[in-house]
Amino acid sequence: MKYKNYKSAIHNFTHSFMSIDYMKSGRLAVNVLIDLYKIGKENKATFDFIKKEIKPKEAESKESKQLLNDYLNWLPEHFKNHDCDLNKLEKLEITIWTDFNKTITPLRMNNTKEFELHTLTKWKADGRDEQTLEISQTELIKEYYLNIGIPEF
Repeated sequence: MKYKNYKSAIHNFTHSFMSIDYMKSGRLAVNVLIDLYKIGKENKATFDFIKKEIKPKEAESKESKQLLNDYLNWLPEHFKNHDCDLNKLEKLEITIWTDFNKTITPLRMNNTKEFELHTLTKWKADGRDEQTLEISQTELIKEYYLNIGIPEF
């Protein structure tokens, strides 16, 4: 088991968690941000996979808890596939955010919104120093989904 395997496993886990296209749950992290946006709160949420918590409190819902649990259920298999010992993971916290007020409508894509989605993952394994991983990606959604969230696939 190599320490670099953890980096790869955490990167893939985070990318799946934040993505609209590649996910291990019928629930989407971006929907948590849409729910915060709809109530006028900052479009930012933190999922702690060790403490099994979601912050801020306004981000907690039946759907966000299901998302957290779906990823917690996938974590053992994912770590095994990367030849990582999940028992050595001391911290795994993903903060995801965007600014829906900065969406743009791409050329010739009426009723579509483009936005930047960001994550900061803090993780620690096997008594080593805490590591961070930042991922940003551009996503496209129908404008209508900013009001209701993206439907389950």
